[in-house]
Amino acid sequence: EALRLSSSGSESDWRRAVMEADILLGELLEQQGYRGSSIGDKLKDANPLQFTTLNAAWKAHKVRNDIAHGGEGFHLSEWDTKAAIDSYRRVFEEFDFV
Repeated sequence: EALRLSSSGSESDWRRAVMEADILLGELLEQQGYRGSSIGDKLKDANPLQFTTLNAAWKAHKVRNDIAHGGEGFHLSEWDTKAAIDSYRRVFEEFDFV
């Protein structure tokens, strides 16, 4: 679903794509046993030696935070959307998730 939404021409779809991919990231981190009450806490708990795409996860999660905290005032470009979705994809591929 996130991939389909990210290919749309609509910024609101792009926002939903990133938010949905971030939910999947949370599920992945939970499944991998990372501890913390938020995705950020779980990423802080991760060992970069066992999580080679950790920087990609942080980058993508930061876009999600910009959307969540910036509201309608935050402009999400198509390029930023594609970069974030690609980062999520790389993380998911590392863990054979989705």
